[in-house]
Parts: sequence; structure tokens; C-alpha cells
Amino acid sequence: MRDEGKDETTSSGLPDSYAIGDRLNWNALWVDVNLWAELPFWLMVNNSTISVEYGGHTFPITITDNYFELFFGEATDSRGTVGYRGPYKERQELSEAVRNAMDQHPNGPYMWRKSKTVLKVGSRCNEDVWNAAMGELSSHGGKTTPRLREAKAYLAELCRAHIPVINSLIQSYRLATYDYFAFEVSPWDVSLWTVERSGNAVSSNIVGYREYDRKPIIFDLNLKPNVYKLIDAAELRKQMSQVPTPGELELLDALNLMESGDYSGAVRRVATAIEVIVEHVSGKAVEAAKGQQAAAKFLKNTRMRFDLRLKMYQTLTGRNMTSSLANELQETRTLRHRIVHAGYRIGPDERGRAQKAVDTSRWIFNWFENDQTRRDMREKQAKWIPGRDLAAGLFHPRITSDGVVLSSMREQISKTP
Repeated sequence: MRDEGKDETTSSGLPDSYAIGDRLNWNALWVDVNLWAELPFWLMVNNSTISVEYGGHTFPITITDNYFELFFGEATDSRGTVGYRGPYKERQELSEAVRNAMDQHPNGPYMWRKSKTVLKVGSRCNEDVWNAAMGELSSHGGKTTPRLREAKAYLAELCRAHIPVINSLIQSYRLATYDYFAFEVSPWDVSLWTVERSGNAVSSNIVGYREYDRKPIIFDLNLKPNVYKLIDAAELRKQMSQVPTPGELELLDALNLMESGDYSGAVRRVATAIEVIVEHVSGKAVEAAKGQQAAAKFLKNTRMRFDLRLKMYQTLTGRNMTSSLANELQETRTLRHRIVHAGYRIGPDERGRAQKAVDTSRWIFNWFENDQTRRDMREKQAKWIPGRDLAAGLFHPRITSDGVVLSSMREQISKTP
């Protein structure tokens, strides 16, 4: 492995190794930026700036409810057609750059949308990343370059790191008001961000799926474009009467919560899925061996003894879980206990921990279900679905007393035992 910042190459002129983020200068200075995000609800408080302490650092958060979006053409969920964000202005009051852009299409259409509560978080960003995000498009004729893609990945991680900071404000607001409509947000809820510095801004979408204004297009081996689909309508009609395995809907909930960014909720739900299926299979095993009445009594007596249910199932069926899966199951249950009984919340910097719990629990569910057809379908879907947030946690974002910190992949590798 080459050292951070060195330009070692092979005899062919190519670098001897590469990691995502190598095109960025991780030793560049920090610069002040503002991170903008719109909440999916109103904070019923007057426009103001609140200081929020999180991770030993104080973040100023400006709350405003007088912002609008001006769409150039169709209004899209991805906000890709927004040409201006801010207080409502007549055309002649808009900046020269916005007016010039509108002059290119004098007949529009141009549509205004009123935003809900918008938050502006004062933070910092790597200066080289900012320069890459602002300069690469203009210097390469509007084309996306590898360096720009890495800068965008950095900005997405930067924005994601501030969700716990926003939630700290929301928690205080909820405790002070008991507003029933406010809730802690996940990446899905605040997917679109704007990173702004000195009047210049760049957008960042931290959940890829939210960028889809239409269904994605997939190319086959002959490069023929096809609208992506998971199932034919005729096959879906056949599946309408399918009965889920006990615990399967909870497993599906956990997978969804993981993708939407509610990591604590995902762990809670997947642990529930395992408990439900273990109750089902252990009860069936006792019923097959000793009868229905004995099974009902066993389930009643072991209502709070998951360990006894698991032991009985393995004893009666002769199927023994591998020690690695058994250890993963115990770790997930311990983590769930901490979430449920100690109020622990899994932040963006520990996303990998939640993903591991959900993935291994899916495998454990497969083992208990013992249905090859369902397993194959479930694992096939787990491999690749367009829009999955596979880059989350790439640069290990975290909050320290100095502010937000991100780490290059090389730095993370160097610290791995």
C-alpha cells in the first residue's frame, strides 16, 4: 500500500493501488460552510438561530419558514430542476445569474413551491473537496469527472453526519412542545441537502433512490434499454394469496428501515423477526413430537425464554446453528436490548454495525425458515437493487469537539488491525 499523499506508480505509469477518495487532498484546510435541509414538517417556532451542542461541538442552526423553490420546467421530487431557493422574489429581484438562466427559456414554465421548515447548519468542509465540487463541472464542459464523483461522495457523507445534530434540535423541540407531528428524521426524510459557501452552492442527495424521478432504465446484454422491474403483473397476481412466514413482514420492515436510514429501528425490527420465527418453528417442533397441547404449554412457559425455545428447536429437529451465526444472533439481541432498554440510537458513524446485524439476521431467518425457494428469492434481491445506499459510511463521518471529521479509505485501512 502506498503512503497517503504520495504519487507512487508502477513501471506502466499507473498507480500501484487505488482507493475511492484518492483524487482528493485529505490534508487540505477546513473551510466554513452552511448545510441546508428542508424538514418534512413544520417547526412551530419563529425564525431564529439556535445553538445545538452535539459530540462536544456547538453548531449554530438557523430555522426559517419563508423559503420557496423555483422550478425551471417540471417540478421533480429530486429537485433537479430547481434554479433558485430562498425567500420569494419577483423576477426582477432575482440574481443576475438566475435571470439569465430564465432568459434562455422566456416562456418557461416556471413554478414556485413553498417549502416547509428549512434548517441551515453552520459547519465545515475540506477545502479541496469544495473546490472540486465547484470547479470540476465548469472546467470539463459540464461532464462529471472521477474527481467530481469523489467530491460528491464526500459531500453526501458530510451532510449525513449532521442528521444527529438536526435530530438533537428536533428532540429538544418535541420535549418543549409535545408537537405530535414532528419526529426524528432519517436520511430518507432529509435526503436533499445544499452545501453553501459565500453565496455559491452545490446540491447533495444522500439517498440515491430519492434521485429517481422516473423508474430506472436497465440495459441488457445487447445494450437494449428496459424499464427496471422486479416482477411481472401476471406473476404478482399469482402471489397475491401468498401467506408470509411468521416474522417475514418484520424482516421486510427491517430491510426497509435499514435503507431509509432508521438504523436503530432496523435492529429492533429484525430482532423481533427472529423471535417470531423461533416461536413458530419451536412450537411446531414440540407439536410434532409431543402434540398440540404440549406445544401450547411449552410456548406459554417460555414466553420470556428465547434461549429455551432455541435449545428445544435444535434438540427436537437435530438442526444445529453454526457457532458463528449463534454469536451473531447473540450480538444482535444484545444490541437490540441496549436500544430498547437504554434508549441507545445508532448514528451514521455506526451504520456498518446495524447493517451487519440486519444482514446476519436475514441469514439466520433463512436458516430457521428452512425454505430453499424463499431463501433464493430473498438473497437474490439482497445482492443488487437500483437505488440502494451502498456508499453510506464510505468516509466514516463522525462529530468531534472540533466539528465534523471524515476519514479517507486509506486512513481507515491503515488503522485496521
